[in-house]
Amino acid sequence: MTRPLSADHPTEHPEEPGDELDLVARIRAVDGVTDVYSPRSAISRVPGLIAAAAGAADDRMAEVAVTVRDGMPMVAARIATASHDNTPDAARRVADALLANTPDGAQVSIQIARIH
Repeated sequence: MTRPLSADHPTEHPEEPGDELDLVARIRAVDGVTDVYSPRSAISRVPGLIAAAAGAADDRMAEVAVTVRDGMPMVAARIATASHDNTPDAARRVADALLANTPDGAQVSIQIARIH
């Protein structure tokens, strides 16, 4: 389990980048998941896209958005699933993996971006 998130960390950034990357790795390990995308809006990803165009980073950043609002941890992921798998079941497995690795009471949101 990752360390509980601090209620006083900024609401738009995870506690530590390693925590977010660990969650991305756990999502990628879920059966039926073919990719992980940023759940953030295109506008908020502009700096990363510019860096990618300059060769500084991957142009499609995989990330899990971790926020805290009113003391409630919120985790959002956007995934692609395999067409041969049941997409709702894959989303449930991702949610279960995130819930198992986040503080008790965390709210998890999974968005299906693509079915391959």
